[in-house]
Amino acid sequence: MTHSQVPVYKNHINLSAVFGNMNRSEHVLIVLHNQKGDYWLGAKPKFYPPGIFRLVGGGVEVEESPSEAAIREAAEELQIKISVDDIKPLAKIITTGEFKGKTFKNSTHLFEYIVADSSQLTPSDDIAYLQKMTIDELQQQIENYQNLSANDWFIAGDIYRHCWRDYGQMYGFIHQVALDLTKVTEA
Repeated sequence: MTHSQVPVYKNHINLSAVFGNMNRSEHVLIVLHNQKGDYWLGAKPKFYPPGIFRLVGGGVEVEESPSEAAIREAAEELQIKISVDDIKPLAKIITTGEFKGKTFKNSTHLFEYIVADSSQLTPSDDIAYLQKMTIDELQQQIENYQNLSANDWFIAGDIYRHCWRDYGQMYGFIHQVALDLTKVTEA
Protein backbone atom coordinates (compact mmCIF):
# COMPACT_ATOMS: atom_id res chain seq x y z
CA MET A 1 0.00 0.00 0.00
CA THR A 2 1.33 3.41 -0.89
CA HIS A 3 0.85 6.38 1.36
CA SER A 4 -1.72 7.84 -1.06
CA GLN A 5 -3.86 4.70 -0.54
CA VAL A 6 -4.03 4.74 3.27
CA PRO A 7 -7.23 5.49 5.18
CA VAL A 8 -7.74 9.11 6.18
CA TYR A 9 -9.05 10.01 9.64
CA LYS A 10 -10.24 13.45 10.69
CA ASN A 11 -10.03 15.00 14.13
CA HIS A 12 -11.19 18.47 15.13
CA ILE A 13 -9.90 19.90 18.39
CA ASN A 14 -10.79 22.99 20.39
CA LEU A 15 -7.63 25.05 20.79
CA SER A 16 -6.85 27.14 23.87
CA ALA A 17 -3.61 28.17 22.14
CA VAL A 18 -1.69 26.98 19.10
CA PHE A 19 0.99 24.40 19.83
CA GLY A 20 4.01 23.15 17.84
CA ASN A 21 2.63 20.70 15.33
CA MET A 22 -0.51 22.72 14.69
CA ASN A 23 1.86 25.30 13.16
CA ARG A 24 3.26 22.60 10.87
CA SER A 25 1.39 21.35 7.84
CA GLU A 26 2.75 17.79 8.08
CA HIS A 27 4.58 15.47 10.38
CA VAL A 28 5.25 11.74 10.63
CA LEU A 29 4.94 9.31 13.52
CA ILE A 30 6.30 5.77 13.56
CA VAL A 31 4.46 2.98 15.37
CA LEU A 32 7.27 0.82 16.75
CA HIS A 33 6.02 -2.61 17.80
CA ASN A 34 6.77 -6.30 17.62
CA GLN A 35 4.58 -9.29 16.82
CA LYS A 36 4.06 -10.01 20.55
CA GLY A 37 2.16 -6.77 21.13
CA ASP A 38 4.95 -4.68 22.67
CA TYR A 39 5.17 -1.01 21.67
CA TRP A 40 7.94 1.54 22.14
CA LEU A 41 7.18 5.24 22.69
CA GLY A 42 9.58 8.13 23.14
CA ALA A 43 10.12 9.91 26.44
CA LYS A 44 10.86 13.62 26.68
CA PRO A 45 10.76 14.25 30.45
CA LYS A 46 11.87 17.88 30.07
CA PHE A 47 8.88 18.53 27.83
CA TYR A 48 6.00 16.06 28.33
CA PRO A 49 4.00 15.97 31.54
CA PRO A 50 4.81 13.05 33.89
CA GLY A 51 3.58 9.73 32.49
CA ILE A 52 3.19 10.97 28.90
CA PHE A 53 5.08 9.29 26.06
CA ARG A 54 4.67 9.69 22.29
CA LEU A 55 5.21 7.78 19.09
CA VAL A 56 8.60 8.65 17.59
CA GLY A 57 8.69 11.09 14.69
CA GLY A 58 8.82 14.69 13.62
CA GLY A 59 8.22 17.23 10.91
CA VAL A 60 8.22 16.71 7.16
CA GLU A 61 10.84 19.00 5.64
CA VAL A 62 10.37 21.05 2.46
CA GLU A 63 10.57 18.86 -0.66
CA GLU A 64 10.57 15.69 1.47
CA SER A 65 7.95 12.95 1.15
CA PRO A 66 6.35 11.50 4.29
CA SER A 67 8.26 8.22 3.70
CA GLU A 68 11.56 10.10 3.43
CA ALA A 69 10.71 11.99 6.63
CA ALA A 70 9.96 8.74 8.50
CA ILE A 71 13.29 7.26 7.38
CA ARG A 72 15.15 10.43 8.43
CA GLU A 73 13.35 10.62 11.79
CA ALA A 74 14.17 6.94 12.50
CA ALA A 75 17.85 7.73 11.89
CA GLU A 76 17.76 10.91 14.01
CA GLU A 77 15.70 9.67 16.94
CA LEU A 78 16.53 5.94 17.01
CA GLN A 79 19.91 5.73 15.28
CA ILE A 80 18.64 3.02 12.92
CA LYS A 81 19.00 2.92 9.18
CA ILE A 82 15.80 1.78 7.51
CA SER A 83 14.51 1.84 3.96
CA VAL A 84 11.09 2.46 2.48
CA ASP A 85 10.67 -1.35 2.37
CA ASP A 86 11.02 -1.50 6.18
CA ILE A 87 8.08 0.80 6.94
CA LYS A 88 4.42 0.40 6.09
CA PRO A 89 2.18 3.43 5.58
CA LEU A 90 -0.81 3.04 7.94
CA ALA A 91 -2.93 6.18 7.87
CA LYS A 92 -3.15 9.90 7.43
CA ILE A 93 -4.77 11.84 10.24
CA ILE A 94 -5.92 15.38 9.55
CA THR A 95 -6.28 17.48 12.68
CA THR A 96 -7.97 20.87 12.50
CA GLY A 97 -8.57 23.48 15.14
CA GLU A 98 -9.49 27.14 15.47
CA PHE A 99 -7.82 29.80 17.54
CA LYS A 100 -8.65 33.51 17.48
CA GLY A 101 -10.64 33.15 14.26
CA LYS A 102 -7.90 31.33 12.35
CA THR A 103 -8.10 27.67 11.28
CA PHE A 104 -5.03 25.49 11.77
CA LYS A 105 -4.53 22.16 10.00
CA ASN A 106 -1.94 19.41 10.47
CA SER A 107 -1.59 16.11 8.62
CA THR A 108 0.02 13.28 10.57
CA HIS A 109 1.36 10.44 8.46
CA LEU A 110 1.47 7.19 10.47
CA PHE A 111 3.96 4.47 9.57
CA GLU A 112 4.46 1.02 11.04
CA TYR A 113 7.87 -0.43 11.79
CA ILE A 114 8.05 -4.02 13.06
CA VAL A 115 10.79 -4.27 15.66
CA ALA A 116 12.73 -7.53 15.37
CA ASP A 117 15.39 -6.63 17.96
CA SER A 118 14.64 -3.78 20.37
CA SER A 119 18.30 -3.59 21.41
CA GLN A 120 18.90 -1.95 17.99
CA LEU A 121 16.73 1.03 19.02
CA THR A 122 18.98 3.70 20.52
CA PRO A 123 17.19 6.89 21.54
CA SER A 124 18.91 10.10 20.49
CA ASP A 125 18.16 13.63 19.35
CA ASP A 126 15.50 14.86 21.80
CA ILE A 127 14.31 11.41 22.96
CA ALA A 128 15.64 10.68 26.47
CA TYR A 129 14.62 7.00 26.45
CA LEU A 130 12.10 4.59 24.96
CA GLN A 131 9.25 3.31 27.10
CA LYS A 132 8.17 -0.25 26.32
CA MET A 133 4.41 -0.78 26.64
CA THR A 134 1.97 -3.64 26.31
CA ILE A 135 -1.30 -3.13 24.44
CA ASP A 136 -3.07 -2.48 27.76
CA GLU A 137 -0.42 0.04 28.82
CA LEU A 138 -0.69 1.83 25.48
CA GLN A 139 -4.47 1.97 25.92
CA GLN A 140 -3.87 3.52 29.36
CA GLN A 141 -1.46 6.00 27.75
CA ILE A 142 -4.26 7.03 25.36
CA GLU A 143 -6.55 7.60 28.35
CA ASN A 144 -3.77 9.65 29.98
CA TYR A 145 -3.71 11.86 26.88
CA GLN A 146 -7.47 12.25 26.93
CA ASN A 147 -7.38 13.22 30.61
CA LEU A 148 -4.76 15.97 30.35
CA SER A 149 -6.09 19.04 32.12
CA ALA A 150 -7.06 22.37 30.61
CA ASN A 151 -5.37 23.89 33.69
CA ASP A 152 -1.93 22.52 32.79
CA TRP A 153 0.17 24.61 30.42
CA PHE A 154 3.62 24.32 28.91
CA ILE A 155 5.27 27.73 29.04
CA ALA A 156 8.64 28.61 27.50
CA GLY A 157 9.44 32.20 28.30
CA ASP A 158 7.20 34.92 26.89
CA ILE A 159 7.14 33.45 23.39
CA TYR A 160 5.65 29.95 23.51
CA ARG A 161 2.87 28.34 25.52
CA HIS A 162 0.31 25.65 24.95
CA CYS A 163 -2.41 23.85 26.86
CA TRP A 164 -1.77 20.17 27.52
CA ARG A 165 -5.48 19.38 27.07
CA ASP A 166 -5.21 20.54 23.43
CA TYR A 167 -2.13 18.37 22.93
CA GLY A 168 -3.98 15.41 24.46
CA GLN A 169 -6.97 15.86 22.14
CA MET A 170 -4.67 15.55 19.14
CA TYR A 171 -2.30 12.83 20.31
CA GLY A 172 -4.85 10.71 22.16
CA PHE A 173 -6.76 10.36 18.89
CA ILE A 174 -3.59 9.65 16.87
CA HIS A 175 -2.37 7.00 19.32
CA GLN A 176 -5.81 5.34 19.33
CA VAL A 177 -5.77 5.08 15.52
CA ALA A 178 -2.21 3.68 15.69
CA LEU A 179 -3.22 1.06 18.25
CA ASP A 180 -6.40 0.09 16.40
CA LEU A 181 -4.47 -0.44 13.16
CA THR A 182 -1.58 -2.43 14.63
CA LYS A 183 -2.65 -4.38 17.69
CA VAL A 184 -2.05 -8.07 17.51
CA THR A 185 -5.12 -10.14 18.31
CA GLU A 186 -5.10 -13.78 19.25
CA ALA A 187 -6.52 -16.14 16.64
